[in-house]
Amino acid sequence: MLLAILSDTHDNRTAIRRALDLARRRGAVEILHCGDLASPATAELFRGWTLQYASGNMDRGGAEIRAAVDRLGMGSASGAELHLERDGKRIALLHGHRSENLAAAIQSGNFDYVFHGHTHRRRDEHVGQTRVINPGALGSYTNDSYSFCMVDPANGEAEFIEV
Repeated sequence: MLLAILSDTHDNRTAIRRALDLARRRGAVEILHCGDLASPATAELFRGWTLQYASGNMDRGGAEIRAAVDRLGMGSASGAELHLERDGKRIALLHGHRSENLAAAIQSGNFDYVFHGHTHRRRDEHVGQTRVINPGALGSYTNDSYSFCMVDPANGEAEFIEV
């Protein structure tokens, strides 16, 4: 099962559309968004996808964004931190702006993957048995080019894709 991991889109609708088009062409079946969507209207771009969404620190009207995501249907869900299982792998999805929560998820040993955003910097590393991935950012400032990450939890393949 291919997952597209996005973060820090900050209402950059052009980059979001490009990323979703690339994700679809590469066979992604679900979007995991690590926060900072920024507004409820932008959630509509994800219609037709199953979207798992972790709230970020720059989300204006967080309750409205969560409601917009939940209205998408197809198993979409939102919250401050989501715990999922895909292909038998345990996943934590969070933004990462609360560093103590991010560290706790990584250090807990409860997850095979921790996906997070916030720093706008790509990250792919193992901490103990946990693989920690930050897909980079699709909006606002970034030290890298805009990017997202495609992950196959079953076999561990991950690819950062520039947009």
